[in-house]
Amino acid sequence: MQKKITLRLFLALSLALMQTNAFAQVPSQEAYVNLNSTGVNVPVPLTNITNGAKSIEYTLTRNGEVIETKTIALNGAGRTRSNQTLNVVVPPSTDPTVDELALNITKVNGQPTNTTEPYTTITRTTLTQTPKRKVVVEDFTGMWCPWCPRGMAVLSYLTRTHPNDFIGIAVHNSDALECDDYSGIRVSGYPTVRFDRRTDTNDYTGESTFRSEQNRGAEMDVNVFAAWDEWKRNISITTRTTFRVSKYNSHYALAYVLLADGLQSRSYYQKNGFAGGYQYRGYSQDLDFFVNSSNPVYNLKFDHTAIAALGVTRGLQGSISTPIVADKVQVHQTAFKNISQYSLIQDKSKLSVCVLVINTQTGEIVNADKCEISDHTSTGIENAPTTGEVVEVARYNAAGCRISQPTRGLNIVKYSDGRTVKEIVK
Repeated sequence: MQKKITLRLFLALSLALMQTNAFAQVPSQEAYVNLNSTGVNVPVPLTNITNGAKSIEYTLTRNGEVIETKTIALNGAGRTRSNQTLNVVVPPSTDPTVDELALNITKVNGQPTNTTEPYTTITRTTLTQTPKRKVVVEDFTGMWCPWCPRGMAVLSYLTRTHPNDFIGIAVHNSDALECDDYSGIRVSGYPTVRFDRRTDTNDYTGESTFRSEQNRGAEMDVNVFAAWDEWKRNISITTRTTFRVSKYNSHYALAYVLLADGLQSRSYYQKNGFAGGYQYRGYSQDLDFFVNSSNPVYNLKFDHTAIAALGVTRGLQGSISTPIVADKVQVHQTAFKNISQYSLIQDKSKLSVCVLVINTQTGEIVNADKCEISDHTSTGIENAPTTGEVVEVARYNAAGCRISQPTRGLNIVKYSDGRTVKEIVK
């Protein structure tokens, strides 16, 4: 009987020891939390879960003070070690600020782990309101590259399925559409389909990577407005950046890219390694186009093409100023000048401008916006609002003549956020 009791104690101590060492530390996490919300869910990976672990208790602490303690049941943890995700609800701070929380796993199956080091840390950014996040995909491509249609299909798919939340940029190399301003950004191979300069994808739609990037959130809203001068020689640009958190230091800067759609020429072609590859059929209608096309593909229209860029590597110095005050609009103005120097441009009506908010420490793109280019007589620059408010900047009748107030019939209305809306006035 004594031997059985001793054996049970030994097994219990062994299990407790295994539980104590079950969890290795994982990299720091990020959380963007609306000041007026109940919190935001942060998925934290649990790796190498100890045999028999059915529940854990964790604490969130700030500067040594416990702000939350929760016990979570684990699913699927049995005799073998496994990996799971711990969904941690991070509450907002009392002010729009950035702070760091420590996540400690304190108990396994109700038994203390006696660990002193945090399992992970969470950088919490409490925002006055939730900014609009747009995901940027840079497709590093070339007409000579037989597998580059994959990147073209990803841009086409995301443009079609997420038109208001996605910005695609096709960066050509060593072909007729090459953009010299992108020469400072290197990639290891072609195609490289890069999301927010943070994550590369090898799939054929980019859907899961897109959603992952969008769910990361942002600290700021950003809106860009662009307008031609009277002779359509230069493009004036105004960007309004509104941070939703106060910060004494800023590691952000703005960059700009001039994009063209519908570029087409008899000399343009695209090598196509997907031609006749029926094993690739069914991923998306965008990739199916290349599966059903010849090799090479002629008479193709090239969209999202980078024509020129300003500060595209690390941003323009001084474009974001410090200190950053929550909800205070920062205005930055610049221009693409002497547009006639860009011989690739075929149709000025198919040009657009996008702004990238770049983290100058990591090089990542943390938010972006894109707009069409207004005519000089209907500039959205002069009338663009100085706050986040969206206002009407121009109105036209069905004949294209500018009008000062709504008139009966079809009205075409341009707004400060870049939208053009058709209205029927009775």
